[in-house]
Amino acid sequence: MAFREKIAWVAFLSTVLIWGAFFVILVQIPHEARGLAMLGPFIAATIAQAAVMIVAATVWAISAPKEANAPADERDRAVGRRATGIAYFTLILGVAAVIAWLHFGLHGPDTIFALAGAFILAEAVRFGATALGYRKGV
Repeated sequence: MAFREKIAWVAFLSTVLIWGAFFVILVQIPHEARGLAMLGPFIAATIAQAAVMIVAATVWAISAPKEANAPADERDRAVGRRATGIAYFTLILGVAAVIAWLHFGLHGPDTIFALAGAFILAEAVRFGATALGYRKGV
């Protein structure tokens, strides 16, 4: 498995697991208690995601420095373009869903969490599409 594919898989799995746990915690907290109470878990999830990615990239870069420092080739760019297009479409649908949800009672901090969820989902889709792009060959 190539360096960029490994990074894409780690990014996808860590995003799903870490942010999935964050949103599970969010859903279990009563509506009135959300807001600043979720700032700590949000920061913890952000730091956890960054730490996982830093450790994974460092370990694999040390084990294969030539591959880690290699410039992106045409295949890498094609996989990235395709994954970004899919993620952009996902983001547009997510933001449109949040806007529609606003008309049916979404308000307060839940709006911010819904928008964050749309962005995080789009990133997870981008990472997943990148990993699958390498696996299946664009």
